[in-house]
Amino acid sequence: MTALAIAALSPLALRAQNDPVVMEVAGKKITKSEFMKEFMTSVGDRLAKNPQTPAAEKRQALDEYVELFANFRAKLADAYALGFDTMAALREELGTYRAELAAPYLIDSVALDRILHEAYERNHYSLHAAHILLPLAPDASAEDSAKTYDEIMELRNRIMKGEDFFAVSGETVAKQKPGAPVRPREGDLGYFTAFDMVYPFENAAYSLKVGEVSMPVRTRYGYHLIKILDKVQMTGKCDMAHIWLSSQDSNLRRDEIETLYKRLERGVDFATVALSSDDHTTRSNGGLMPDATLSHLPPEYVEVAQYLKDGEYSRPFFTQYGWHIIKLIRHDTLAPYEDMVPYYKQRMSRDQRGDDSRRAFTRSCRERYKVIDLTQTPVEQPKGKKRKKNEPVTMQASLQELYSIVPVEATRNGWKYNDTMVSDVQPILIVGDRTYNTRDLARYIAKHQKAGRPLKSEYFVNLRYGEFIDSVVLVYADSQLEAEHPDFAAIVDEYRRGLMIFNYNNEMVWKKTLHDSAGFANFYARESLSKRMDRPEDSVYFWHKRARIVNIVVVDSACLAPAKAAKILNKALKKDKSSLEMKEMLLSAMVARVPSMVSVEPDLIEYGRQSFLADDQWAKGVYMSPNGKGYRAIVVEDVMPAMLKEQMAARGYYLNAYQNEVEQQHNAELRKKYNVKINYDVVKQIKY
Repeated sequence: MTALAIAALSPLALRAQNDPVVMEVAGKKITKSEFMKEFMTSVGDRLAKNPQTPAAEKRQALDEYVELFANFRAKLADAYALGFDTMAALREELGTYRAELAAPYLIDSVALDRILHEAYERNHYSLHAAHILLPLAPDASAEDSAKTYDEIMELRNRIMKGEDFFAVSGETVAKQKPGAPVRPREGDLGYFTAFDMVYPFENAAYSLKVGEVSMPVRTRYGYHLIKILDKVQMTGKCDMAHIWLSSQDSNLRRDEIETLYKRLERGVDFATVALSSDDHTTRSNGGLMPDATLSHLPPEYVEVAQYLKDGEYSRPFFTQYGWHIIKLIRHDTLAPYEDMVPYYKQRMSRDQRGDDSRRAFTRSCRERYKVIDLTQTPVEQPKGKKRKKNEPVTMQASLQELYSIVPVEATRNGWKYNDTMVSDVQPILIVGDRTYNTRDLARYIAKHQKAGRPLKSEYFVNLRYGEFIDSVVLVYADSQLEAEHPDFAAIVDEYRRGLMIFNYNNEMVWKKTLHDSAGFANFYARESLSKRMDRPEDSVYFWHKRARIVNIVVVDSACLAPAKAAKILNKALKKDKSSLEMKEMLLSAMVARVPSMVSVEPDLIEYGRQSFLADDQWAKGVYMSPNGKGYRAIVVEDVMPAMLKEQMAARGYYLNAYQNEVEQQHNAELRKKYNVKINYDVVKQIKY
């Protein structure tokens, strides 16, 4: 085999044959695969998927795109050379877009999918629950936590032995708030569904059956006992109307509500009967409560409404608020899962379950990027030395100084921090190639202060340190997205290039043409000579026949007879009187001079684009027509023939063409500047 044949079979030569260069711009070779990826995304896929597309149309689309792509890459090269990629506004917009695009990559997709489906399944049902709460601070000591747990377990044992849940709840509230009024059903939460309660509470509630009482549930508020009173199928929002008679005694006003119910039974409209309701906010509107949600309604409303069909009303029923009749006007069914996902994601941003999916992601990142928490990494023992039994383990870093310098005020958004407060600046965290120290953590704590209940310093610092680790891990993971996800990098780069070209065109073409009055005047003078009135496509460049008129309206004929007004206006027209003079002449002829009876408005109208003149009225003169109790007079002062529009009048029509011409000239200059070479032989061989 000859040396030439061997060279032709080398990997480099084979790659060049399979992926030849389509064009070269600024010394950069653009291969067929790179070009076709852009072409198919923009144009080719749509044409290729349609079997009816003629081969000639597909070829024309490809050839046109080659030229557009060459211009685009030349502009892009010039935009980079001029620093358009460093523009502050562009970087800000790109940063916003990239952050939105990055969000799905920075969560645990498996955990997120589980949480979303969990919320959707729970949304099929609403729970009616009551609870007993023993408050406990999030930073409570182990002793206080154990004591509170024992107390609430004692309450649970009493309930399990037969004591009434609400009696125990009322007794508990009375002890916590001596002198405060205790409601009959203390702790009744009404109906709720997913996202209505804090996540740990919701998890416990949905794990119970009707009538069951939970084990103690810890939330940020303290320990809860939860009892499920009812579970109904979720129907979504509903439009409901009600009639309410206020009463705290079921024996009072019973006859009144029965009388109202009998009126409904006789066929009286619900809105009419609702005028007797004590609800001042709804009675004038037929008792309507639009878009009602279960969590905002008394539990009895939900219990009654679940048996009603749309359009039906209930029998009277009593609640702690009084007597009621409700009418179910319309109720929604739960939307499909796909439609609910955006709503769930929005709610998750303010819900603990959102933290769970982020924490699952940061946990995986800690392993992937070998994150080292030096506050949890023991100091290495010298070779040959063993740690003594019960000898405390010394860590490589400590937060002890921060425990002493971070005040209680930091938990209430009141810490005035500066770097001199941290004297022992030591590394505490290593993420990838980045190391963070105690001063970095102090800055984070100061920046992320929140108004809230005071917390113990050590608990508060440790809490913020956990958030700090998650935040810097997310920052590092975000910085690796382009390297780890080529599809993400391609989308970001495409958006960046799009922003650059838009700003480049704006600065180099659009703004220049808008302010180039001399260049536009020359373009108008040249282009206007080619326009012809008899060509339909050129009609926008011409004025049709126009008339300069005065539109006069006389409100009442009794003030001035139409014939007399016409005579006055014809006289005024012959003497070239102004519109104001015409009005004065009409007022002078009236029995009672009332200026408001006559309105006068000059105007310039164009044939085919007006409603004042009939086809046979396009001549100088006065034309009268009835108008309510009065009449209208159109005084045609002058009629102008069709003509070419002046430069300013036609600016909008010529400007686009002028910008296209300037852009074409600019493209030609850029092709020379960046030595654009198109391999048309390769282009001819492309098929798709």
